[in-house]
Amino acid sequence: MPTIRLTYFDGPGRAEPIRVALRLGGLPFEDHRLTFPEFMAAKSRGDFPLGSVPVLEVDGVRIAQTAAILRYVARVGDRTLYPEDPWAALVVDTALDTLNDTWSNALTPSLFERDPAQKLALRAALAAGAMPRVFGYLDGLLARSAGPFLTGAGLTIADLVIAATVLQIRGGSLDGLTAEHLSPRLGALADAYLAAPRIAALTKG
Repeated sequence: MPTIRLTYFDGPGRAEPIRVALRLGGLPFEDHRLTFPEFMAAKSRGDFPLGSVPVLEVDGVRIAQTAAILRYVARVGDRTLYPEDPWAALVVDTALDTLNDTWSNALTPSLFERDPAQKLALRAALAAGAMPRVFGYLDGLLARSAGPFLTGAGLTIADLVIAATVLQIRGGSLDGLTAEHLSPRLGALADAYLAAPRIAALTKG
């Protein structure tokens, strides 16, 4: 079994689905959590391959890119989290890329904005543009599934990311963004995620 170390900030964010996938797969790992000053110091040293986190270190080799990390974790851990069927895998991949690329890139400027009024202005633009586009696309994918998850009854790594994102928005941690653009299907996916016995067991653990 590989020696695994996951580096991210001390919060859920983009690393939480990776942590969940590692735990679901029964893969021991070091959950290395950084303060922002520690992150900046490590970044200045060149510790991160692309200058950002999360980073997964596997037997001493540092790997970036959230979706690639999630696919790797599924392949060496719980293989049910990434479909073998090519079409189902494509659906999972497009959902991952939509959230880790389109949504994340649209959201990031507001995360680093320190002026409250400007942050809310950025969030308003997000709510009027990228947000309905991104979540409308995800809802369309979900509408083709028998549910409650993206490819049917079983959890995938895409569902881990979708659920984490929906719960973040629904929980109000992103000022200026509400669940208005989250369809009932997306809300139901997040609820099914929370109710899934394996996820509930992790929460209790």
